[in-house]
Amino acid sequence: MDEIADEQLIQVMNDVYFYLVKIGANAEQAKDIVQDAIYKSMMNLLAIEPEKYKAWVFKAAIHLFYDQCRRSQKFDYIELDDALKSSTMLIEEQLLQQEQAAQIKVVLEQLPDLHKQLLLCKYELGWSYQQLAAYFDLHINTVKTYLARARTKFKQLYEQGGYGR
Repeated sequence: MDEIADEQLIQVMNDVYFYLVKIGANAEQAKDIVQDAIYKSMMNLLAIEPEKYKAWVFKAAIHLFYDQCRRSQKFDYIELDDALKSSTMLIEEQLLQQEQAAQIKVVLEQLPDLHKQLLLCKYELGWSYQQLAAYFDLHINTVKTYLARARTKFKQLYEQGGYGR
C-alpha cells in the first residue's frame, strides 16, 4: 500500500479503537477487535466498496464486540485517569470534566443502541451525515430525524437525572 493508504488505514484503526473503548471495551479487547476487523476487511477487500470501507470496518468491529459481550455476559468499563497526570488544567476542572463524562455515560446507557451509536459517531468521532447514512445504511433524512430524536431524548434524560442544573 502507498503512504496515503497506510495513513488512512491507521486513522480508521484509531477511530474504531476509540469508539470501542467509548462503548465499553477495555483496551486489550479493543486492540484485538480492531485487529480482527481489519483482518476480515482484508479478506473481503474486493467485495467492499472503497467509499464504504470505514463503515464496513466499524460495523465488523461492533459485531465482534457484541459477540464477545454475549459470550462473557458482562461489559468492562474503565476510567481513563491519564489526563489527570499529563494535563495543565487544574485538578478541580479535570474532576468536574470526569464527573460530567460519567453523567453523560449514565445517560447514554439509557438510550436505545441506535441513538447512542448515532450520538457517539456524530459528536465523538465528528462524522458527517453522509458518513452516518453510509455506516448505518439509512437515508440521510432518516439519520437527521433519528439524531434529532436522540438529542431530544438525551436532553430529557439528562435533565431528569438532575444533571442539567
